[in-house]
Amino acid sequence: MPDTTAAEALRTPRGALWRAAAIPGWGQRYNRQTWKIPVVYAGLAGLGAGALALNADYLRYRHAFLYKRNQELVEQGQIDENPWPQYEEDYRALIAAIADGADVPGATLRTRRDALRRNRDLFYFGIGLWYGLAVLDAYVSAHLLDFDVGEDLTLRLAPAPAGLTATLRLGPGR
Repeated sequence: MPDTTAAEALRTPRGALWRAAAIPGWGQRYNRQTWKIPVVYAGLAGLGAGALALNADYLRYRHAFLYKRNQELVEQGQIDENPWPQYEEDYRALIAAIADGADVPGATLRTRRDALRRNRDLFYFGIGLWYGLAVLDAYVSAHLLDFDVGEDLTLRLAPAPAGLTATLRLGPGR
């Protein structure tokens, strides 16, 4: 068995679990697997940036949809004035970007808005999943820290009359 220091003997899977749950990457640091920390943060940063970009697009489509829907209600005489006049600029900018200034039906805006919201929510779910996998990785890695992968474990395949046989031996191999 390899020599362990007192600090390594006190290292537990539960300690890695709680550290990883508290701060991303702390469990990997606790297990002395620091090369995994950039992977944890890169995944969180990438998913977070994607969620923020989708949220900005979602809000732009939401504002445009609210303006357009209420503008249609004004034109139909169902309401007197649009309660969202502050969103007209967002509507005009979006229409100029996606339809070259041509009018876009409110149903189209709603469909695109709903798709953006769904994708944004999936990115939020992905952030939670990535965080959970980082915690799980720290916990499992802590369990495997004292796993013996010494050279005294041997697997030998040999031909036999009935086919191939496998022999597993603990101890000096040969």
